[in-house]
Amino acid sequence: MNAYKDETAAGDDGYEEIDGVLLARDADGGWRYRPRAPGLARGHDGRAQFTLIGAGAVTMLALTASWGVPAATLDALRAELAARAQVPAAQLSLSPEPVDVGAVRLMLGDGAGQFEELAKAQSSGAPPYHTAFNVMLSAEQAAKVRKALSGERGWLELRYEASDAPRARRAGSAQTQESVRVDAALRDAQGEAGLSAELGYSERVETDDGPHEPRTRSYSADAADWGLPKQ
Repeated sequence: MNAYKDETAAGDDGYEEIDGVLLARDADGGWRYRPRAPGLARGHDGRAQFTLIGAGAVTMLALTASWGVPAATLDALRAELAARAQVPAAQLSLSPEPVDVGAVRLMLGDGAGQFEELAKAQSSGAPPYHTAFNVMLSAEQAAKVRKALSGERGWLELRYEASDAPRARRAGSAQTQESVRVDAALRDAQGEAGLSAELGYSERVETDDGPHEPRTRSYSADAADWGLPKQ
Protein backbone atom coordinates (compact mmCIF):
# COMPACT_ATOMS: atom_id res chain seq x y z
CA MET A 1 0.00 0.00 0.00
CA ASN A 2 1.16 3.52 -0.75
CA ALA A 3 1.91 5.35 2.50
CA TYR A 4 3.60 8.63 3.23
CA LYS A 5 3.43 11.62 5.53
CA ASP A 6 1.61 14.62 4.12
CA GLU A 7 1.75 17.58 6.45
CA THR A 8 0.21 19.90 3.85
CA ALA A 9 -2.95 17.85 3.54
CA ALA A 10 -3.25 17.05 7.21
CA GLY A 11 -2.35 20.40 8.71
CA ASP A 12 -0.07 20.23 11.72
CA ASP A 13 -1.73 17.15 13.24
CA GLY A 14 0.71 14.70 11.69
CA TYR A 15 -1.81 12.56 9.85
CA GLU A 16 -0.44 9.71 7.79
CA GLU A 17 -1.85 9.14 4.32
CA ILE A 18 -2.34 5.62 3.01
CA ASP A 19 -4.03 5.14 -0.36
CA GLY A 20 -5.87 8.45 -0.25
CA VAL A 21 -7.03 8.15 3.36
CA LEU A 22 -5.75 10.32 6.21
CA LEU A 23 -5.14 8.37 9.42
CA ALA A 24 -4.26 9.41 12.97
CA ARG A 25 -3.68 7.42 16.15
CA ASP A 26 -6.01 7.79 19.12
CA ALA A 27 -4.79 8.09 22.69
CA ASP A 28 -6.30 4.65 23.43
CA GLY A 29 -4.37 3.02 20.58
CA GLY A 30 -7.14 2.94 18.00
CA TRP A 31 -7.16 4.72 14.65
CA ARG A 32 -9.42 7.37 13.17
CA TYR A 33 -9.65 8.30 9.50
CA ARG A 34 -10.94 10.88 7.09
CA PRO A 35 -10.91 10.91 3.27
CA ARG A 36 -8.28 13.06 1.63
CA ALA A 37 -10.54 14.19 -1.22
CA PRO A 38 -14.20 13.99 -2.25
CA GLY A 39 -15.54 12.25 -5.32
CA LEU A 40 -18.77 11.02 -6.85
CA ALA A 41 -21.22 8.65 -5.22
CA ARG A 42 -21.67 5.37 -7.06
CA GLY A 43 -24.65 3.11 -7.41
CA HIS A 44 -24.82 -0.64 -6.79
CA ASP A 45 -23.65 -1.18 -10.35
CA GLY A 46 -20.51 0.89 -9.69
CA ARG A 47 -21.54 3.72 -11.98
CA ALA A 48 -20.91 7.29 -10.92
CA GLN A 49 -24.03 9.30 -10.17
CA PHE A 50 -23.40 11.96 -12.80
CA THR A 51 -25.58 13.20 -15.65
CA LEU A 52 -25.11 15.95 -18.22
CA ILE A 53 -28.06 16.42 -20.59
CA GLY A 54 -28.37 19.09 -23.24
CA ALA A 55 -31.79 20.44 -24.22
CA GLY A 56 -31.53 23.22 -26.75
CA ALA A 57 -29.73 26.22 -25.32
CA VAL A 58 -29.92 24.85 -21.78
CA THR A 59 -27.93 21.99 -20.28
CA MET A 60 -28.82 20.17 -17.04
CA LEU A 61 -26.06 18.92 -14.74
CA ALA A 62 -26.99 16.46 -12.01
CA LEU A 63 -24.55 14.71 -9.72
CA THR A 64 -24.20 13.31 -6.22
CA ALA A 65 -20.98 14.09 -4.41
CA SER A 66 -19.44 11.86 -1.76
CA TRP A 67 -16.75 12.29 0.89
CA GLY A 68 -16.16 8.81 2.19
CA VAL A 69 -13.99 5.71 2.06
CA PRO A 70 -15.16 2.53 0.30
CA ALA A 71 -15.59 -0.55 2.48
CA ALA A 72 -12.95 -2.47 0.52
CA THR A 73 -10.41 0.29 1.17
CA LEU A 74 -11.23 0.28 4.88
CA ASP A 75 -10.73 -3.49 5.02
CA ALA A 76 -7.32 -3.13 3.39
CA LEU A 77 -6.36 -0.32 5.75
CA ARG A 78 -7.41 -2.35 8.78
CA ALA A 79 -5.30 -5.27 7.61
CA GLU A 80 -2.30 -2.99 7.03
CA LEU A 81 -2.53 -1.33 10.44
CA ALA A 82 -3.15 -4.63 12.22
CA ALA A 83 -0.07 -6.14 10.57
CA ARG A 84 2.00 -3.22 11.83
CA ALA A 85 0.74 -3.66 15.36
CA GLN A 86 0.92 -7.46 15.12
CA VAL A 87 -2.65 -7.89 16.31
CA PRO A 88 -5.66 -9.59 14.67
CA ALA A 89 -7.46 -7.22 12.29
CA ALA A 90 -10.73 -7.78 14.15
CA GLN A 91 -9.19 -6.27 17.29
CA LEU A 92 -8.03 -3.07 15.62
CA SER A 93 -10.25 -0.02 16.13
CA LEU A 94 -10.73 2.05 12.96
CA SER A 95 -13.47 4.68 12.98
CA PRO A 96 -14.39 7.86 11.09
CA GLU A 97 -12.99 11.12 12.39
CA PRO A 98 -15.79 12.97 14.21
CA VAL A 99 -16.34 16.06 12.06
CA ASP A 100 -19.10 18.49 11.20
CA VAL A 101 -19.47 18.89 7.44
CA GLY A 102 -20.69 22.34 6.47
CA ALA A 103 -21.42 23.61 3.01
CA VAL A 104 -20.51 21.52 -0.02
CA ARG A 105 -19.74 23.53 -3.13
CA LEU A 106 -19.59 22.80 -6.81
CA MET A 107 -17.04 25.18 -8.28
CA LEU A 108 -16.68 26.31 -11.89
CA GLY A 109 -13.20 27.40 -13.00
CA ASP A 110 -11.52 29.33 -15.75
CA GLY A 111 -8.85 26.73 -16.48
CA ALA A 112 -6.17 28.92 -14.89
CA GLY A 113 -6.73 28.31 -11.17
CA GLN A 114 -9.60 30.72 -10.47
CA PHE A 115 -12.96 29.29 -9.36
CA GLU A 116 -16.40 30.67 -8.64
CA GLU A 117 -19.28 28.97 -6.90
CA LEU A 118 -21.65 27.27 -9.32
CA ALA A 119 -23.88 25.70 -6.65
CA LYS A 120 -23.97 25.04 -2.91
CA ALA A 121 -25.80 22.33 -0.98
CA GLN A 122 -25.89 20.62 2.40
CA SER A 123 -24.61 17.09 2.83
CA SER A 124 -26.47 14.16 4.34
CA GLY A 125 -24.71 14.90 7.65
CA ALA A 126 -23.20 11.43 8.07
CA PRO A 127 -20.48 9.44 6.29
CA PRO A 128 -20.07 9.31 3.33
CA TYR A 129 -21.75 12.74 3.34
CA HIS A 130 -23.66 12.41 0.08
CA THR A 131 -24.64 15.74 -1.45
CA ALA A 132 -26.95 16.14 -4.46
CA PHE A 133 -26.60 18.90 -7.04
CA ASN A 134 -29.01 19.80 -9.84
CA VAL A 135 -27.92 22.79 -11.89
CA MET A 136 -29.18 24.38 -15.09
CA LEU A 137 -26.17 25.57 -17.09
CA SER A 138 -25.86 28.34 -19.60
CA ALA A 139 -24.12 27.63 -22.90
CA GLU A 140 -20.90 29.18 -21.56
CA GLN A 141 -21.03 27.17 -18.33
CA ALA A 142 -21.79 23.96 -20.21
CA ALA A 143 -18.77 24.51 -22.43
CA LYS A 144 -16.55 24.73 -19.35
CA VAL A 145 -18.05 21.56 -17.87
CA ARG A 146 -17.41 19.70 -21.12
CA LYS A 147 -13.78 20.79 -21.01
CA ALA A 148 -13.59 19.29 -17.52
CA LEU A 149 -15.12 16.05 -18.80
CA SER A 150 -12.52 15.89 -21.56
CA GLY A 151 -9.84 15.60 -18.86
CA GLU A 152 -8.70 19.23 -18.66
CA ARG A 153 -8.01 20.47 -15.15
CA GLY A 154 -9.18 23.70 -13.59
CA TRP A 155 -12.74 23.80 -14.97
CA LEU A 156 -14.89 21.93 -12.43
CA GLU A 157 -14.25 21.06 -8.79
CA LEU A 158 -16.00 19.63 -5.74
CA ARG A 159 -15.19 21.25 -2.42
CA TYR A 160 -16.14 20.03 1.06
CA GLU A 161 -15.63 21.96 4.29
CA ALA A 162 -15.25 19.93 7.49
CA SER A 163 -14.77 21.18 11.04
CA ASP A 164 -13.37 19.12 13.88
CA ALA A 165 -16.16 18.07 16.21
CA PRO A 166 -16.04 19.95 19.55
CA ARG A 167 -14.09 18.13 22.22
CA ALA A 168 -15.25 18.00 25.80
CA ARG A 169 -13.22 19.96 28.33
CA ARG A 170 -11.13 17.77 30.58
CA ALA A 171 -10.41 18.70 34.16
CA GLY A 172 -8.28 16.90 36.67
CA SER A 173 -6.43 17.26 39.94
CA ALA A 174 -3.35 15.80 41.53
CA GLN A 175 -2.25 15.84 45.14
CA THR A 176 1.22 15.17 46.56
CA GLN A 177 2.19 14.65 50.18
CA GLU A 178 5.62 14.46 51.72
CA SER A 179 6.69 14.06 55.31
CA VAL A 180 10.01 13.99 57.16
CA ARG A 181 10.38 12.42 60.61
CA VAL A 182 13.20 13.51 62.91
CA ASP A 183 14.21 11.57 66.03
CA ALA A 184 16.81 12.97 68.45
CA ALA A 185 18.18 12.11 71.87
CA LEU A 186 19.13 14.85 74.35
CA ARG A 187 21.20 14.40 77.50
CA ASP A 188 21.00 16.76 80.41
CA ALA A 189 21.92 16.63 84.07
CA GLN A 190 18.90 14.50 84.91
CA GLY A 191 19.53 11.91 82.20
CA GLU A 192 18.53 11.27 78.60
CA ALA A 193 15.25 12.32 76.98
CA GLY A 194 13.88 11.52 73.52
CA LEU A 195 12.56 14.11 71.09
CA SER A 196 10.52 13.31 68.01
CA ALA A 197 9.08 15.59 65.33
CA GLU A 198 7.43 15.14 61.95
CA LEU A 199 7.25 17.78 59.23
CA GLY A 200 4.56 17.45 56.57
CA TYR A 201 3.97 19.06 53.17
CA SER A 202 0.89 18.76 50.98
CA GLU A 203 0.11 20.28 47.57
CA ARG A 204 -2.97 19.99 45.33
CA VAL A 205 -2.87 21.03 41.68
CA GLU A 206 -6.05 21.58 39.63
CA THR A 207 -5.81 21.34 35.83
CA ASP A 208 -8.20 22.28 33.04
CA ASP A 209 -7.27 21.94 29.38
CA GLY A 210 -9.79 24.65 28.48
CA PRO A 211 -12.06 24.88 25.45
CA HIS A 212 -10.90 23.71 22.01
CA GLU A 213 -11.69 25.82 18.98
CA PRO A 214 -12.77 23.59 16.08
CA ARG A 215 -10.58 23.83 13.01
CA THR A 216 -12.17 23.96 9.57
CA ARG A 217 -10.41 22.37 6.61
CA SER A 218 -11.29 22.32 2.95
CA TYR A 219 -11.13 19.12 0.85
CA SER A 220 -11.39 19.47 -2.90
CA ALA A 221 -11.10 17.33 -6.02
CA ASP A 222 -10.89 18.33 -9.65
CA ALA A 223 -13.32 16.69 -12.06
CA ALA A 224 -10.32 15.06 -13.76
CA ASP A 225 -9.96 12.92 -10.61
CA TRP A 226 -13.61 11.85 -10.31
CA GLY A 227 -13.08 8.69 -12.32
CA LEU A 228 -15.44 9.66 -15.14
CA PRO A 229 -14.79 8.45 -18.69
CA LYS A 230 -13.49 11.23 -20.91
CA GLN A 231 -16.09 12.75 -23.19
